[in-house]
Amino acid sequence: MKDVTQDNVRDFLLTRYSEPIKGMRVNLAELPDDFDLFLAGVIDSLGILEMISAIEHEFQIQLDLGLLDAEDITRIGPLARYTAENAKR
Repeated sequence: MKDVTQDNVRDFLLTRYSEPIKGMRVNLAELPDDFDLFLAGVIDSLGILEMISAIEHEFQIQLDLGLLDAEDITRIGPLARYTAENAKR
């Protein structure tokens, strides 16, 4: 079971969505924390649910996103931080 750290969650997201991000000619290593997967077109509204489910499955956790600002749910950095701080096993 992987540790639920901000870096591990970020790495998971970047690996999962590497192809569409690279297709935008964006260097994954230089991707800012405020990169928004939804606004950039990497995921759609259904993709948000799939992304949360994938995070929960990968790290064997449950997330309560009620306290996360709705704008941050698709931003790499805020989502990774929130996940690391609020993961429930």
